[in-house]
Amino acid sequence: MKGGKRYMGDKLNTIKVANSLAVTTAVVYLVCIIAVWIAPGITSTIGNYLLHGVDVSRLVVARTFSYSLTSLIIGTIAGWLTGALFAWVYNKFK
Repeated sequence: MKGGKRYMGDKLNTIKVANSLAVTTAVVYLVCIIAVWIAPGITSTIGNYLLHGVDVSRLVVARTFSYSLTSLIIGTIAGWLTGALFAWVYNKFK
């Protein structure tokens, strides 16, 4: 025991990691949504570079508020699940 608390070694708190990744995903996604709204041409070009020249302009869908909000929610949930899985797998190696 350290400081009156049970020492858990180097194990990760699954919920804290999941929450952290969910918030990080949401912030990055919001920045991306805003960038696409402000400068759709530049963001498509950046997407092309990130995907090794794939023309992402053909993949662009209507950017409505409800579509963006739904995507944000789904991305945040996916981020939370990924964080939880990461922490769980990490803790299994300890």
